[in-house]
Amino acid sequence: MSGKERRMHERFAMRIQAKMTAETLSGKTPMMEFLTANVSAGGAFIETDHPLPLVSKVRLEFLLSLEDLQMLKFILSLKTLKEWKGKRVWISATGIVTRSEPGGMGLMFDENYQIIPMNTPENNEND
Repeated sequence: MSGKERRMHERFAMRIQAKMTAETLSGKTPMMEFLTANVSAGGAFIETDHPLPLVSKVRLEFLLSLEDLQMLKFILSLKTLKEWKGKRVWISATGIVTRSEPGGMGLMFDENYQIIPMNTPENNEND
């Protein structure tokens, strides 16, 4: 790891619609919708004109294709990959705001995340 680069996970430019709630010193925020500018297995940068204060606790939810999930290097078993092939997955992650600047905020995910396959009519045709 170079002196300049502190990130442990490769970032990918992905504009994903995400829903988020936060706990700040002033209380819990209502559900908000944002676009990500980039995402990694360790966090995301959210585009917003109203970034949250540093160390705000957040819950972020977004939908990904299984291919995008693999690219981000979320850890899944081979059995799961085979069972979920072709499905989209719902990600629910928690973390904190680590960077707040005009135009957006950086989030670091903790290890408390869930990956849930989406059941859609086309996914159930072979069941």
